[in-house]
Amino acid sequence: MTQKDSSKIDLTGVFTRFPASSEESELKADKTNPAIRLYGRRFYKDQTPVEYLAEFLLVFASPKNDKNDNTTNGTYQLRIDTNNAKIPRYYPQDRVALKLFAFFPSSKLETRHPVHRLAYLDALELIKECLTDSTDEDKNETIRLIQSLFNGFVGVAKNRTWATHSFLPVSTVFLARELDWLQSKAIKDSALKNWYDADQYFTGDRHNFMARGGELLFLQLANLFSEPDAPPELFELCNRLQKELYKMLEEAIGSIGGLVRFIENKLEKYKINSIKPYANLGWVPLASCTEALLFAKEMDNICMSTLGSLEKLDLLQTLCCMQVLRSLCFQARRVDNTEKRTVGFVGQYSWIVTDPEAKIHTPIHQMAQNSFNDIEAMLYRVLRKKEILDLNIKFSVAEGDKHGFKIFRKIAKEIGLVIPKTGSGQRFTLHQGLLRFLVAALIKPGERIRLTHFYQRVFSHYGIALGGQELAIALAWSGNESGGESYTISANTAWIEEALQQGGFLVELSDAVSIVHNPG
Repeated sequence: MTQKDSSKIDLTGVFTRFPASSEESELKADKTNPAIRLYGRRFYKDQTPVEYLAEFLLVFASPKNDKNDNTTNGTYQLRIDTNNAKIPRYYPQDRVALKLFAFFPSSKLETRHPVHRLAYLDALELIKECLTDSTDEDKNETIRLIQSLFNGFVGVAKNRTWATHSFLPVSTVFLARELDWLQSKAIKDSALKNWYDADQYFTGDRHNFMARGGELLFLQLANLFSEPDAPPELFELCNRLQKELYKMLEEAIGSIGGLVRFIENKLEKYKINSIKPYANLGWVPLASCTEALLFAKEMDNICMSTLGSLEKLDLLQTLCCMQVLRSLCFQARRVDNTEKRTVGFVGQYSWIVTDPEAKIHTPIHQMAQNSFNDIEAMLYRVLRKKEILDLNIKFSVAEGDKHGFKIFRKIAKEIGLVIPKTGSGQRFTLHQGLLRFLVAALIKPGERIRLTHFYQRVFSHYGIALGGQELAIALAWSGNESGGESYTISANTAWIEEALQQGGFLVELSDAVSIVHNPG
């Protein structure tokens, strides 16, 4: 069932980078931060789920070339030119005028600079001039309705200033790079009198919120699809994904896109000239092709479904989060040889899940709790292994934890894969929304498979053990071989079948045969 991995660690591809040209711009943090050295540039604990998807789609939809003319080369593509020796980059929009119009009136008062207030009032007048044959009261009401509409697409606001708010990535017109406003510096500048004076206090290279996690996910797929000798099936998959993602972004909100473009055209004077028009892409481990293939196939199933664009985007957001968690574990296992192998799952780890309502002292509850502890221990341990530390440079394990170890728990809790959010007894679980995601991601639209096959597919993609043989393998991986058989028998999967049935995904043909289907 399992085989002890006592051989020397094979680091082939683990520290080899894609794209290779990114090494030319290697920063100090690449050497001093063990998580960046291991996982790529970069995952970060403060990036939110919606911003992983937004950043991924932003890179996908933006031009990608090595020129400053901002041409359309590389727009809506999942490939990058690996024959170019220069650092890969993309040219994202900042949408600053749209953010000013949509988010300024609802942002926190203390984050509003007087110069921005003047710009905002002027922007309103520019829009009013376009609303002919209306009274001032009607014009004001029209503007408020448009602002309310746009503000309804806010992705993340929190306590950020208006410029750092992000839109939900429901359309190309809402895809925007991260902007930071240096409020503390600007407020001290008594010479600031207008928008153009304030230009210097905008910056686009901090990566505080769009922290490069979405870039990393994009690069995983670019790593998979950019190989010129890749089999035809991969090219077909890539082309299909590009087509479906483009279609989704263009059709999600229909005519609202035209309204956004109208507002941006009228507020064209409010641009930022002080920041570079491009953003340099980071890098991923060359070995990440394996998990990237799983990511691509799951994305393909979601995109090819007959669901509405907004429903697809919601599933893709969950997929991005699950891919971050999976990537952390895949790469950690490549340098961690203290555990056993898992038959049926290339990732060589496992997550044991329990019914969200399971009582505390049941065997499956304890197994799920132990499983989470085992994964966290591995992610913590791997950042301290000598194989990934440059012993000639002073490194920061604390910074490494922010970019690796601490991310897993944060994201897993945000999507409900780990409960409770606070307190003791943290464990893996699957709520009905995550089961719906697994059906959409792992079963082709219209496909029907046996329940046992569904369990195998969940295990082969994520290492999630739902029962039977997969649970026995998972227990053996975590060192519980002796109790595996009895635990497997006592682990009741009726809660999974009930959740699948409630979602309309389970068809019981007989007492012994159940079918899971994705209605698409």
